[in-house]
Amino acid sequence: MSIGAIVLYSHSGEQRELTFKSGCLNVITGDSKTGKSAIIDIIDYCLGRSSCNVAEGVIRRSVSWFAVRLLNGDDELFVARKNPGPGTDTGGEIYVRRGTFDAAPAFDELARNMVEPELISLLSRFVGISENENRPQSGTRLPLQATIRHALFLCFQKQDEIDNRDRLFHRQGDQFIPQAIKDTLPYFVGAVDEQHFLRQHELDLARETLRELEQRAQRQNEARNVDIARIRRLVTDGKRVGLIVPEYEPVEIDIALEVLDRAVRTDLATTAALPDFGDSINRLRGEQATLRSGLERVNDELRASRLMLSEQSAYSREGNEQRARLSSIGLFKFDADGHQCPLCDTALDVPTPGAAQVADALRLVSDQLAAVEVEQPHLQRHIESLEQRKGKLERELVEAQNSLSRLIADDARAKAQQDLLVDQARVIGRIGAFLEAVRPSESEPDLKPMIETAKRKVETLEAAVNADDVAQRLDTYLNLISKQMSAFAESLDLEHSGSELRLDIKKLTVVADTLDGPIPLNRMGSGENWVGYHVLTYLALHWWFRKRNRPVPAMLIFDQPSQAHYPAERDQEGSLDPLDDKDRHAVQALFELMHRACQEIDGLQLIVLDHAHLADDWFEASIVEEWRRNGFLVPPAWDTRGR
Repeated sequence: MSIGAIVLYSHSGEQRELTFKSGCLNVITGDSKTGKSAIIDIIDYCLGRSSCNVAEGVIRRSVSWFAVRLLNGDDELFVARKNPGPGTDTGGEIYVRRGTFDAAPAFDELARNMVEPELISLLSRFVGISENENRPQSGTRLPLQATIRHALFLCFQKQDEIDNRDRLFHRQGDQFIPQAIKDTLPYFVGAVDEQHFLRQHELDLARETLRELEQRAQRQNEARNVDIARIRRLVTDGKRVGLIVPEYEPVEIDIALEVLDRAVRTDLATTAALPDFGDSINRLRGEQATLRSGLERVNDELRASRLMLSEQSAYSREGNEQRARLSSIGLFKFDADGHQCPLCDTALDVPTPGAAQVADALRLVSDQLAAVEVEQPHLQRHIESLEQRKGKLERELVEAQNSLSRLIADDARAKAQQDLLVDQARVIGRIGAFLEAVRPSESEPDLKPMIETAKRKVETLEAAVNADDVAQRLDTYLNLISKQMSAFAESLDLEHSGSELRLDIKKLTVVADTLDGPIPLNRMGSGENWVGYHVLTYLALHWWFRKRNRPVPAMLIFDQPSQAHYPAERDQEGSLDPLDDKDRHAVQALFELMHRACQEIDGLQLIVLDHAHLADDWFEASIVEEWRRNGFLVPPAWDTRGR
């Protein structure tokens, strides 16, 4: 994969396209503050970085969308990400288009059609990264899968990285990145290939199969290890529910197993069906309630009748007394007008009632008493009838109560018998499970030969994915890369360039093996050495990637590789004339090495961002654009500041 072009969109829809050539050296030379250093951040953002690290300023103000056109043979991928805008670095929308087109998409076509995780997955497949996984041999780190994001650590060298004595790789100073580089570099150099991961997957399946077989065998052994204490517990349960005679005590295991076997063969289905007394109980309770209600009504009526009889008797007594008093009046003589006392003939101020009136009152009382005396026999008979009905209801209520008590007792016995059957069924189930475990069925396979076969398969696959073999291949490949680093170093006048160089993957640095011992990069002096070893290390890695056709983008971007000899303040139209001979020769040698490496490494696209402008024809042919005298990455007319 290489970069075909960088495309920028203004807020008004204008486009700025910066094209590159594949498989050769591409140089962008120019003054400071023209946008050269933003190219790596733009490409990195479009290739899936979660944050936009383009520096705040004209570019962040003027550009609405960043985009790159990626090439991989005949395949083409256009990826655009919306500028999150000044003051923030996340949240950009992503637009992706695949296929060959004559021109970049128009501004109106840019709309979100992908999310960041899917973009990383798509780019990983586009560059050729297959399914992979690094499994730490120790520690608590989770397995790591290499993606396009890990491959890009091997493709960029920013201005503050290319001359760093302590950090060799891109973003090596960020948290967790050094370990990620160590974990994924073996895959990218080819020490672990796609076949390794297929065999690793087969090994995982074989180990899982072996574990399942061993667990089955362990369960069988545990079940067959008969414990007399467990047998006694089962016998006790059988006695409790009546499956085993109470007198039996287990002594010999074989006899106890026969007793349990007879118990488990008890046919509970032949037991007579137990009656259900629920309906009868409910019926009797209904009758009982009806009788109680009828008895209450009779009692109420009886109380009312007795009260009436009592009141009539009291009335009769009062009436008889009144009649007796009125009757006694007939013993005296009454005058016609009642003005004379019937006893002493004395004149009365208030006249006494006449005889006719007393006679009328006496007749009235006598008639009323006669009516009452006629009704009393009927009331007596009614009370006697109520007494008989009450007695009958009380007898029927007692009978219903006795019947209900008997049914409730029968129902309790039936439920107890039902509970016993349930307990017996449970005990039979436990005994049956125990006997099945103790006496395996004839259809159960013999697991020993199956386990032996599974163990041999695991051993074979473990040998195929042996970590020692991976480590040996990694050492071999790193030795070859280190030899190429030494070969490239011969073109540069670096300290220790005549020594054997090697890439130390554990410490992520370059080491020169000298007669005085190993010297790491951070103990080498001068910026010229630091830049030179960064450049030749990356060139040697990409030499290997292209030689082995590894899934690492075939692009390499260096930002200001000449800064150790050609600082910005000495820039005069890119000419090397202001430099002294030593610096001029060093810059010339560095660019010649990069040019020669592009010719020797088939398919390598090397993009160099620098101030220097060499007078050589090959350098002129390599210039993509020169940003001097109002030449910039972003056209000045796009700047919206002050509008």
